[in-house]
Amino acid sequence: MAAQADRRGVPHRSRRGAARETWTSETGTTAGPELSALVSAARPEGGYDVLTLSVPARPSWAGARPGQLLVLPADPARGAVLPRVLWLAGVQGDPLHGTTIQVILSEEEARGWPVGSTVRLLGPLGRGFALPAQPVDVVIVSHEESAAPVSWLVALLRERGCLVHVLLPADDADRRLDPGPLRRHATGVVLTSTEDLPAALGSLLGTVDPALVLALGPTHVVRTVAEQSRGRVVRVAAVDPGAPVVCGTGVCGVCDLEVADDPGSRRVRPCVEGPVVPGEWLLTPRTGVPGAS
Repeated sequence: MAAQADRRGVPHRSRRGAARETWTSETGTTAGPELSALVSAARPEGGYDVLTLSVPARPSWAGARPGQLLVLPADPARGAVLPRVLWLAGVQGDPLHGTTIQVILSEEEARGWPVGSTVRLLGPLGRGFALPAQPVDVVIVSHEESAAPVSWLVALLRERGCLVHVLLPADDADRRLDPGPLRRHATGVVLTSTEDLPAALGSLLGTVDPALVLALGPTHVVRTVAEQSRGRVVRVAAVDPGAPVVCGTGVCGVCDLEVADDPGSRRVRPCVEGPVVPGEWLLTPRTGVPGAS
């Protein structure tokens, strides 16, 4: 599928350099006690439903950022023998209505979350995307349902004066989240197939010359982004909630990455040290060939 573009005011200038930052070894938010969330609203968005959950007020919600996760613990009584990991798609705090969060589910899965029902969850978990201190040009790449937190991320970047361009690759166009809301806020939105991602991303990087590149999706997608964006600040969410078995809490090891460091290599667990990690963690420093995972 050829890339389909919707760009408004694509800049021909670069605002690179302002996004440079030092990566620290601090971990993100760790799992606290389970909490009970009330499904208070639902609305359709393409082939998905956006659900609003009312949750107990906690300081961790005030500091929540796009890229963090929610975990629904296993519940055999409901037929869930494995934990379910979801992207945190938004957080709002209101003195009158309390704290609400958003998640995005397929229409089929959302039928099991009727308005008025309650769910048990852990969150917010992990390290989300850090926001630049100064206005910069940003490219966000997000694959299919991993785009759940992107509207929230775009809004926060726009508040900081950033121009944000979004690239949405998909294996199946029907699994792509509705790009309509993004088109209202992002400077540009490009739709492409996963197969055509390298060409579409190369074209966008050449046009925008961003200081910061952010990516969410399966490992092979975020590795492609990291490889093509060498020389820029790249941050990727290296945990894929859509993987068949992923716990989100550091137990299963499905998301482990081998990171090449001179003189050897080490394994890291992104759901503990991330999920947002430096893009170079997915590449070997000498050759740029993706490291094993």
